Amino acid sequence: MNIFRKLEFSQEWLDLGIIDSEKLHRIESEWNASDDNNTEHYRWRAFLAFMQSQAFLDPIIAKRLYELGASDPDSTMGGSMMASVLRRKDCPVELLHVAAKSEEKFLSKIAAEKLAETSI
Repeated sequence: MNIFRKLEFSQEWLDLGIIDSEKLHRIESEWNASDDNNTEHYRWRAFLAFMQSQAFLDPIIAKRLYELGASDPDSTMGGSMMASVLRRKDCPVELLHVAAKSEEKFLSKIAAEKLAETSI
């Protein structure tokens, strides 16, 4: 679990099923074989693989993923995580309303555009 702390994963990554012991072992192998020391790159790949594997996001899971992005140690990557959740077709309208009020202009813009699409 040293790699877990080194790459700045949190318990929420496990709880949401983004990573598990098998995935963490693969990530550790990648880390050891690479000279890429950017921890966010490994979290991003794990997040992206998880998102691509989900045909549908439960609204509660979508909210938790959005919050996970908000709490990521790297604000740029965390913002990308949040934006990924917002851009999904199954993003809950309630979450779009929350994001529309975000102080992060790029998030509020994505949310406003999605909300405009839903009212057509």
